[in-house]
Amino acid sequence: MMKLSKKIAVVLAFGLFTQNQAQNYLKYTVGNAHSHNDYQQEIPFWQAYYASFGSIEADVFLVKGKLWVAHTEKELLPDRTLESLYLDPISKQIKLNKGNIYSDSTKKLQLLIDIKQDYKTSLNALVNILKKYPEITGCPGIKMVITGAKPQPGDFKNYPDYLWFDGDLDTNYTGDQLKRVGMFSADFQNLVKWNGKGIPRDEETERIKKAVEKAHVQQKPVRFYGAPDFTNAWVNLMDLDVDYINTDHIPDLKKFINTIPKNFYKSTKEYEIYQPTYKTDQTKKKVKNVILLIPDGTSLPQYYAAFTANKGKLNVFNMKSTGLSKTNSSNAYITDSAPGSTAFATGVKTKNTFVGVDDKGKALAQIPDIIAAKGLDSGLISTGDITDATPADFYAHSDNRNSSEPILKDFVNSKTKILIGGPTGGLSQENGQKIKEARIDFYQDLKSVSTINGRTLVIDPLASRRISNGRGNWLADAFDLTLNDLKENKKGFFMMVEASQTDGGGHSNNLEQLVTELLDFDHVVGKAMKFSDENKETLVIVVGDHETGGLTLLDGSLKEGWVFGNFSTNDHTSIPSSVFAYGPHSQEFTGLFENTEIFNKILSAYGIQR
Repeated sequence: MMKLSKKIAVVLAFGLFTQNQAQNYLKYTVGNAHSHNDYQQEIPFWQAYYASFGSIEADVFLVKGKLWVAHTEKELLPDRTLESLYLDPISKQIKLNKGNIYSDSTKKLQLLIDIKQDYKTSLNALVNILKKYPEITGCPGIKMVITGAKPQPGDFKNYPDYLWFDGDLDTNYTGDQLKRVGMFSADFQNLVKWNGKGIPRDEETERIKKAVEKAHVQQKPVRFYGAPDFTNAWVNLMDLDVDYINTDHIPDLKKFINTIPKNFYKSTKEYEIYQPTYKTDQTKKKVKNVILLIPDGTSLPQYYAAFTANKGKLNVFNMKSTGLSKTNSSNAYITDSAPGSTAFATGVKTKNTFVGVDDKGKALAQIPDIIAAKGLDSGLISTGDITDATPADFYAHSDNRNSSEPILKDFVNSKTKILIGGPTGGLSQENGQKIKEARIDFYQDLKSVSTINGRTLVIDPLASRRISNGRGNWLADAFDLTLNDLKENKKGFFMMVEASQTDGGGHSNNLEQLVTELLDFDHVVGKAMKFSDENKETLVIVVGDHETGGLTLLDGSLKEGWVFGNFSTNDHTSIPSSVFAYGPHSQEFTGLFENTEIFNKILSAYGIQR
């Protein structure tokens, strides 16, 4: 793990934070992005400008009194001049924005002009050209910095004040000379040999830090040219406090920086986890009870993100029996939640959007109905719509997961005793009447339910709130309420608990939502493990129905409780789901297996033959 660079006692004019922040990443905006060799982009200037980059670079050659833009002399073309590609567009935008380069007057733009020939003639030509652009030279939001061939520091004063100069970290500048230094640049490959993969060696890290600190002590930003240009390299450069991130990949860096706030999470508090006894773990004793815990849309990256945020502690990681569940549906490589949990509930793979039916639409026997024949009760809990795919898979039969009204009607006819979750559009007047006729106790607030006496339906708006938006201990309270009733059945029970909004965090690419929802869920995992230890006849299983978001973890701190990730999609992926089990028969949940095996292994643990 890389350490943060030392606290710099300056705050740069363009708004960088000092190092007393939790992590460097949050201070970066696209204003810290530098379009290297911008003229080689498909649309010079405009692509970086519309990405709101803070710095753009152009190499110039003096030809017939004009500054032509290209990487080499062989590439020079008369229609590609500094004026046509950069000065004219900049002038246009300043006039459009009433004196500002960006419509947001707080945003600035640095134009780095790389002189490729004799600086004296080139700079004289530049000064003459700029006489036609007083709106540029007089704009406080524009900083023109000369790099490449440039005057000696003692000659900086001979040029107009609107021109700045690129500094050399090995040069000692006087106070007046330093005032004309716009930034410091250094050749990355001359400094270190790191290729951008992994992290730099310790001695390389120290060299980079010293270079950055040397610039910062002089209250100037720094950039490295020739630095690796991809995600992991950007992460490391940001972690090491480099002010401008060089890139040739404008859209990629733009997206990466703009999503940092949603991809970074630091826990504000940690919690102590339950310490299991393992006395009945992995024994072969027949179980009376099964608690199936489903954090929707999660696999190992999500768990490890939560583990990191809680400073290296997670109840689910105390389960010794672990495996992987293959999640594909019968008609798609990537499943949705409907066939995902139908596999758990019925042991059959079905089509995407199908709930509790096979791929022909035929109703399937589900765990609550199967065990009811043996005298066992069932309870279902969700932090989402009670008719959404995951809970519905255990009590309903439909070829369309969005058919809320008929799905809720199926609950009336199912053997499920308890259903608790969030609001649904399926609660029609007709369904309300059917619920009443079936003598199902109906509540619209979990807190109003002191005890459960018979079949119970709770539709609580609080359930569908995010944990960060005031849901509080709702999930744990729903678990306790349901468990206190189900455990009174001496023959046994089945409970399914879904944390639905972990999936929402993946879909919205919001690491905070994902982690906080998963940590809330992990409290219930601890409660289930504790009950398993006390009861000695309870199997606890934790498995996601699929992975959502294609999450990767780029950096983090187990000591400080922060994690930084990146998402590859806003939808489900085919990544197998992690499986964890605790209690009797937990050893059966190891290895790689089809998601339908969750169903088979549950019935086997009960001693039920199918």
